Amino acid sequence: MPWSIPDDGEALASVQSVVFQEYLEALVEGIAGTNCILAGGAVTVNALLVLNVAKASILSNGILRPVTAGTVTIAAADVTNPRFDLVVADSTGAKQVRTGTANAAPKPPARTANDVLLAVIYVPAATTEIAANQIVDLRVLRTVGPIVVNKVTTPVVFSNTSAIQTYYSLVLPAGLLVTGRILELKLAGDMLMNNGTPTITLTISFGGTVIFADVSGAATAGTPRKPWKLHMNITAHANNDQEYTGFVMFPALAALTAPATGLGDIALTTAQVNAISGIETAIDADAADRTLLVQMTMSVANAANDIRLESAVAELL
Repeated sequence: MPWSIPDDGEALASVQSVVFQEYLEALVEGIAGTNCILAGGAVTVNALLVLNVAKASILSNGILRPVTAGTVTIAAADVTNPRFDLVVADSTGAKQVRTGTANAAPKPPARTANDVLLAVIYVPAATTEIAANQIVDLRVLRTVGPIVVNKVTTPVVFSNTSAIQTYYSLVLPAGLLVTGRILELKLAGDMLMNNGTPTITLTISFGGTVIFADVSGAATAGTPRKPWKLHMNITAHANNDQEYTGFVMFPALAALTAPATGLGDIALTTAQVNAISGIETAIDADAADRTLLVQMTMSVANAANDIRLESAVAELL
């Protein structure tokens, strides 16, 4: 069971039942969604001082990171006193051991900034092997959504190009978008089409497979900026069965009268709205990390034509 301090007598030593400040700080950060586990990350016995760490998806400082499955090694025990070691995923997603200080009354070491705590290991004096009752699972596992796994607040802008451009990219770690999970994606921005009669191609791909691609109608050059929006859900019916539903709304790309305040046009009937539905892929989201891409292409390259992403939010439901 994640983040569960053993009662006295359940683990190897009574000191393992103590709730230390480091544990509580990790709990608070996890509940806040700053540093927490979204899936996986269990620490188990391998052999001697080697431990297994399962693959995981973590948020470190609110940033989604994959953790690859592998092992970590506990340093040799002190000959006289016990100690506590922490097994963590660091801010890059790398597996690490934070080795404590041996003492007659030991306490856990401090974590490095934005470490995600996986387990605490009790290392008795002179021990040469770690047993299951020396491992306490301290993962703060977030399984109930919505959980913000990514957001963009810095504008992404491309202009004067007719090459395909990536406006949004998100790596979903293996084991995250699995059976029963839904990823909700909301993107919004604006565009300026003030040269020629460009079209815009929207391309959405997941795991290297294009799941949606469409070309807009031709724009009529004009100075008003125009808003656009993409709202999509990816539903995992199974680890290898994803359903895509949502819509993309482009503005009326014909001549547009600027509103008195803001961007857009109240004449919504002229907007270009495309449904994204009835699309399925069979990509195994548990077998490897999968990248979600949203790209756009302008058919006319000119400094007077640009597309901006102003905000993006991805939530795990």
